[in-house]
Amino acid sequence: MTMKEQKLIVQHFKGIIDSTLREGFQFSKANFSLKEQIKIFQYLVNIGVDYVEVGNPAKPEIQQMIINLIKSINGKSVKILSHIRNHEYDVQRAIESGVNGVNILCTVDAERQAAIQASKEEYKNRLIRNILQAKNRALEVRVGIEHFFTQPFTKSFEILKLAEAHQVDRVSVADTLGKAMTWEVYRKIKFLRRHFSFDLEVHFHNDLGHSVSNAIASLHAGANWVSTSLLGIGERTGITPLSSLLANLYILCPLLTQKYNLSLLTQAENYVSRICNIEMPVNLMTNISNGFAHKGGIHLDALMRFGPHKYELFSPEVIGNARNLVIRTLISGKTTEHEVEEFKRKYG
Repeated sequence: MTMKEQKLIVQHFKGIIDSTLREGFQFSKANFSLKEQIKIFQYLVNIGVDYVEVGNPAKPEIQQMIINLIKSINGKSVKILSHIRNHEYDVQRAIESGVNGVNILCTVDAERQAAIQASKEEYKNRLIRNILQAKNRALEVRVGIEHFFTQPFTKSFEILKLAEAHQVDRVSVADTLGKAMTWEVYRKIKFLRRHFSFDLEVHFHNDLGHSVSNAIASLHAGANWVSTSLLGIGERTGITPLSSLLANLYILCPLLTQKYNLSLLTQAENYVSRICNIEMPVNLMTNISNGFAHKGGIHLDALMRFGPHKYELFSPEVIGNARNLVIRTLISGKTTEHEVEEFKRKYG
């Protein structure tokens, strides 16, 4: 990446809105207790994410869950945002819950709007009332558009203009189906950045495996905030993993990650893996046995001769992990235990 491209990302990036306690709760294996939610929240605070997103308090059990969480973490600096529908009832429940802001989800899908039984004008007027109600109670307001990348832009345009006119804190666009291609994402985010002045958040699902690259492309094009979760858990295949995003930023623009404690990423994501009773994904760098594993003979020989930099983007300690040198297998070559011990003494 050129210096000019790095400067663009540095210029645009403002932070991370982690959704492990909202989107992550939608993962099929997630059923976090209050104690586990508090532990996840503490990890996110200590890593340094800028916002934590929780669910919709419209359901009494979830509202009480949010209230209990807020009581338990009283005094923490990270703001809590509640993800709600474009509905007056949801706004009121969020206010009662004590959150710092609301993330109002809007739909531009014709079938969804028909099911709501509200005309387009009624829906927009309701959104205006909800924005004003939240602002009058000093809550931050984000307006999000579901299925942004699969709906005609003309359908989103009116919501975007309305959000800008009422000076919301952020607007979020979501790749709800996880099918957007990186070049399409770059083009559309670039267009939004040229035509709107609001802070722009992106939320990418990972059905086709593009969530991380789409997030980075968005920052390059002018997005300001990225929605993540620990392990990338969420509906279906999940969303942008927090560790993968921060690892990318560490490589592309190390200055951007100085405010985050990357050394806690491995511990945090392995904790979520344990409480969800799943194995750590083998494709994440926070996988303890595999994230920095070296097994091939050519790889091991190069590490012994030249050092870890030949096959590692950065030291595993950066994200709180450790390398794993796998020897005495069919493909591991001639590396000996003595060489491994010498390597450890030299490089850790």
